[in-house]
Amino acid sequence: MGDTKDLFNRRAAAWDKSHTNDPEKIELMLTLSDLRPGMDFLDVGCGTGVLAPYLLACDPGMVLAVDFAENMIEIAKEKVSDPRLTFLCTDVYALTSQAFDCCFLYNALPFFSEPDRLIGHLASLLRPGGRLSVSHSRGKAGESYIGQTLCGAPVHPVQGLAGLMRPYFHVDATIDNNALFFISGVLR
Repeated sequence: MGDTKDLFNRRAAAWDKSHTNDPEKIELMLTLSDLRPGMDFLDVGCGTGVLAPYLLACDPGMVLAVDFAENMIEIAKEKVSDPRLTFLCTDVYALTSQAFDCCFLYNALPFFSEPDRLIGHLASLLRPGGRLSVSHSRGKAGESYIGQTLCGAPVHPVQGLAGLMRPYFHVDATIDNNALFFISGVLR
């Protein structure tokens, strides 16, 4: 984990210049996540806060955005400020007592070496009927898709990830094409 954290801390200052995000894809992912005003959101691996403005536009009760790289969190705090939003530098596994309505993993799953453990942990942080939405904005066209790795961890195709989610979630939305990888499910 230390090597990955160091990598993100070193790359934080240039991250937004080297990684573009498509607002239309983000809006689609949020629409498919069936969000409603007043919900509490968890943004795991928030990086420089890319999702924060979009999540705030959904009129949440609160947003907790976590990342383990201090430099990423510092940049995120400079970009977005809102009383409903908290950026926290921590390992997601340190969260134990929070209750959220929806959890997002946007472009972050490839950096977790144990996706099955992560999904189980995130399920424990959701309220009954809560939702987990996992997405990667590059889809199959990205160099990090099936058969490739980022930080030593493979990007999981929808079918494999759905299998990991099924013990905890009813998977009800998937997209797996050259432009977008998205999977979402409601806690059982």
